[in-house]
Amino acid sequence: MTQKGLWIALLIIVFIIAAFFITSERSERGFTVAVVTGTTFEKEARRFPGVSEVKLYEDDNQTLTELANGRVDAVITDRLVALTGIKKGGYDNLKLAGGLLYYETIGVALGKEDDALRQAINKALNEIIADGTYEKISKKYFNADILEGVERKITFPDEPQATDGSWAKAKKRGVLSFAMSGGYPPFNYYNENNELTGFDVEIAEAVCERLGVRYKPVTTAWDGIIEGLRAGRYDGVWGSMAITEERLEIVDFTDPYYVSGAQLVVREDSPITGAESLR
Repeated sequence: MTQKGLWIALLIIVFIIAAFFITSERSERGFTVAVVTGTTFEKEARRFPGVSEVKLYEDDNQTLTELANGRVDAVITDRLVALTGIKKGGYDNLKLAGGLLYYETIGVALGKEDDALRQAINKALNEIIADGTYEKISKKYFNADILEGVERKITFPDEPQATDGSWAKAKKRGVLSFAMSGGYPPFNYYNENNELTGFDVEIAEAVCERLGVRYKPVTTAWDGIIEGLRAGRYDGVWGSMAITEERLEIVDFTDPYYVSGAQLVVREDSPITGAESLR
């Protein structure tokens, strides 16, 4: 071996040893994971013993930026949000790691006493799915019908026709207000013209049009959004909220309007290959 070849071999050995100690140190102290505050992703991140710190942010624009700049080790968010955010942000150094951590069923949250309103929304939602309106909006944001091949489980199967006055009151007002964070692209966000738009927004608009009422969006902080609903500040939460047993104790949900799941996002050079790396 030439002297030059010997030096190259030594440098490679030094690099391998350094990488080993860096990875070992990272494993010793654990990983830092970024999530949007108040979401089910926060709970998911905290259940992994390999995660030493969970950092909370207002939206995924911030989580993905932090990850791309190396200030956190991973992000947990919705798979569709991750794919869209990586593409829109031009994050060439980011990628999805492993499969879905779990599936999420997404519905519209409403008050416990608003059964008639919930049933009216379900009926209108089924109508826009049947006539192709839903598919058209879905393809606009995802280049695919995200309901295709997906089982939509009815939230309250075999329930009787509601007799409360929630839908009659909303119809008389002529408007339905729905809350969202406004920072969750491509589902609900402000575009370059500072206009609120997104998949959630357009599906809600289509349902309200079918119901014959005006759609009124409300943006608010996610971590207090259910409290705002219970206080009557808006009629419902139409902002990609997952249906969970915990939430069903305090609010009701419509039937799902899409199904997705929690996804791990890392940098291209990350030692994290999936959920097993966090265990």
